[in-house]
Amino acid sequence: MSSPDSLRAPLLWLLLPFAAGLVLADAFPPPPDLWRTLAWALLPVAGLTLLLARSPHRWAERSVGAALLGCGLWLGYVWLPLRSPPRIAWTHPPREVNVVLEIEQIFPPLPQRKTFSGLARVVDAEGPAAFIRGQRVYFAAIRRISTQPEISGHYRFRGVIEAVPEPGDGRGFEQYLAAQGVHVRIMRGHLREETQPPTAFRRFCRRAEARLEEILRHGLEDHPQLISLYLAMLLGEKAVLGTEQENAFMRTGVFHIFSISGLHVAAIALAIVSVLTLLRVPRRAGAIAGLATLWLYVQVTGGSTPAERAFLMIAFATATQMLRLPGNLLAALAAAAFTTLLLEPRQLFTTGFQMSYSVVVALIVMGIPLSDRWQQAWQPWRDLPEADWSRRQHGVRTLGRALLGGLAITCAALLASTPSSIGNFGLFSPGALLANLLVVPLASLAIAAGFVSLLAGLVGLMPVSLLFNHAAGVLITAMEAMVLQGAALPGMYFTASFHAGWMTGASLVILLGTMLLAADRRWRRPWGFWLPVAALGLVLILGVKFG
Repeated sequence: MSSPDSLRAPLLWLLLPFAAGLVLADAFPPPPDLWRTLAWALLPVAGLTLLLARSPHRWAERSVGAALLGCGLWLGYVWLPLRSPPRIAWTHPPREVNVVLEIEQIFPPLPQRKTFSGLARVVDAEGPAAFIRGQRVYFAAIRRISTQPEISGHYRFRGVIEAVPEPGDGRGFEQYLAAQGVHVRIMRGHLREETQPPTAFRRFCRRAEARLEEILRHGLEDHPQLISLYLAMLLGEKAVLGTEQENAFMRTGVFHIFSISGLHVAAIALAIVSVLTLLRVPRRAGAIAGLATLWLYVQVTGGSTPAERAFLMIAFATATQMLRLPGNLLAALAAAAFTTLLLEPRQLFTTGFQMSYSVVVALIVMGIPLSDRWQQAWQPWRDLPEADWSRRQHGVRTLGRALLGGLAITCAALLASTPSSIGNFGLFSPGALLANLLVVPLASLAIAAGFVSLLAGLVGLMPVSLLFNHAAGVLITAMEAMVLQGAALPGMYFTASFHAGWMTGASLVILLGTMLLAADRRWRRPWGFWLPVAALGLVLILGVKFG
């Protein structure tokens, strides 16, 4: 579990068994009162662990490691039922109910749909629905006769309650709802009235989002398709894509650019740091101001779970540097993941959590070392003194190292994301290696241009905003054309699926385990960087069916 000195993350000794305990509790839920007994039994074990930690003997050190693993597993097993209520078995026929919902999330409605939907918590319920009070539910309301809801508002809702169907193949919307702890849905209804308005902060976020959207639309009013993609990338709104476009972005593995996730939050964070640096803001004050601005951006754009996860990662990494604590990216990532699972343990079972954390782990433990190795190997004209190089030769070396570094990062990300892509989307996209290498830089530049446009618009410099909106539009147009052309190339993607649903998680664990094992050996022979590649090859050969 220990990694090289630059990547030490002791919290992994607790995080990994804690995650295993959550998986165990989901598969074999403990009896209703068992968690209290287990929690009390955990106290003497924790006390004994602290005593052993003070002993200088080697056997005590090993005992502490074993105790930490056991405590983590135990804690995860009792934490899931404590934080996430057990599944509600709705065995009655569908029937009409009246409830009061607190809106937690609203899914972006498609233009052709007559309904809108989202996730909510039942604040009050009458009659047969009384037992779901306090539970999360999925709702769908008829748009024409409903009050338009806002996040954190309370609304009276009348609809038909029924059980969410069991996920069949481990994919699809039912699997997403199950991972969110939602097992009941209320359909074919309408929001009758607002009983409690959204909080003042949520109303502020709503007004701020409208203002930001107005700035981004400036000068692009005649290009609705372009505006749709632009708003999706900057504000997290649903991109209105045609079937051909949506399939192309999915099959080439770059559909993630249309959701506010790690890429977007990291790009905005870099832009904020650049602005604060230009303004010569002191380091500690700049870190605090930057995190506050980034958090506000995440909330204004809807506070999506992927964006909040990315913010947590950046916040822990920034805090480590600001407080001058011994830390690294892997330790910050482990702290962010552990915090996320303590607050929302069911996040572990969501596709977004698995893909985002696995990809970032791969980038840290494999992508960065592989990038350094390849860049050091790129030594053109090594026999010629560097002082005698021409500008062209310097440019070739710089460009080559940039391309090799990007290729290494993309390879690591593709390795880590492949199990989730096959298990959740039914796609194996080797072409994503090339597509992300070309599209992600363009998307990052478009996001940066959009951020500058927003800054200029907020201070009243609309001509500057217009200029950067058009620059972003050119980048997005080039990106879209590239993806549409690339999706038609042979070998870009293959339809694929695992032989069994549990293989998705198992493959992900195997792949990340081989990366951590090879990183622990500092990527030395006999395996080097080929161990994760070999692991993925075995998964594809033994566990995946194509076509």
